[in-house]
Amino acid sequence: MPGQTHGRRTFLERAAAGGSAVTLAGLAGCTGVLEDDTLTVAVYGGVFQDVMDEELFAPFEEEVDFEVESEAQPTSEEALTQYENAVGAGEAPVDVAIMAQTGVMQGLNSDLWHIWDHDDFDNVEYISDDLVGEADGGISSVGALSWYINLVQNTDVIEEPVDTWEALWDEEYEDTLGLLGYASNSFLLEVTAELHFGGQEILDDRDGVMEVFEELEGVTDQANFWYENEAEFQQRLRDGEVPAGMLYSDITLVMQDDGAPVQSNFVEEGSILDSGLWVTLETSEVKEEARQFIDYASQPEVQDLLAENLYTSPTVEEQYSEIDGELYEQIAGPGPDAAISPKYELYVEDEDWVSERWEEFIIG
Repeated sequence: MPGQTHGRRTFLERAAAGGSAVTLAGLAGCTGVLEDDTLTVAVYGGVFQDVMDEELFAPFEEEVDFEVESEAQPTSEEALTQYENAVGAGEAPVDVAIMAQTGVMQGLNSDLWHIWDHDDFDNVEYISDDLVGEADGGISSVGALSWYINLVQNTDVIEEPVDTWEALWDEEYEDTLGLLGYASNSFLLEVTAELHFGGQEILDDRDGVMEVFEELEGVTDQANFWYENEAEFQQRLRDGEVPAGMLYSDITLVMQDDGAPVQSNFVEEGSILDSGLWVTLETSEVKEEARQFIDYASQPEVQDLLAENLYTSPTVEEQYSEIDGELYEQIAGPGPDAAISPKYELYVEDEDWVSERWEEFIIG
């Protein structure tokens, strides 16, 4: 698709320079009522924003009589703080945003999101039920895109696929792996529970979580470093300095397209499936425009287009997607039924306690 390769290469160049750590500086100056009826949508930066501008926002703008602007936002945790401050002051730095599941739940606790009626949308019926957030008898969030966290490797250094979570405890990989640096984005508690305790039920209480932490502590010898900014790991993985670890499959495939000797492996015991969802700030002055946008983005053909260009997994039910089998297997592996689903409520209800234990057992 025209512009596709350029967009991905631009993203990788930014990442190599550390430029993917986007801030909300651009949003901070946009508080208050937006001019006219412009719809401002916050999305992940880099390749996500490049492709969405071309494949989502531009064609949508052709169908409506108002302008649409995309804004790059950082992690959901950082964005959430900005939104809480803005909504508390009656302002709207953006109208619609992509938020991770934990961010959506935390925002609900602070009454940040507009709650839609079920009959406000025509196309949300195509979105997987688990990606349509329910609150106060209505809809609080709608699936925007999904992605898999896989085990990855530099194929110049490691030839055989690293495709089992057991590798995290395997001394063969001592001081070898780059791992996500937070409990709430690595979801290694869930991996450990599935692998060593027969399922996630053990995470239902703090005593069980402590048992899981004690088991998870065994991965620290294999960790070369814990990263917060995936751009840092991308470069080390590309160079073979840190030859394996966990990373978003879509980013790894983009790196592969750009010629990097990297491979994304769906994991035997299940890769981690995570998602971003559309939310609308309660203080937005253009809710009708926001409604039209979310409904447009929920169409199966739009979801397929984003998947083809970003390697993200469509949020529509599989029967509504027309992605061919080869591409679907590349971006989704054995599919969502085989994946590990995060226990998001753990990071909302016990946020501080889990973070403290993570520092104690893993990072400390």
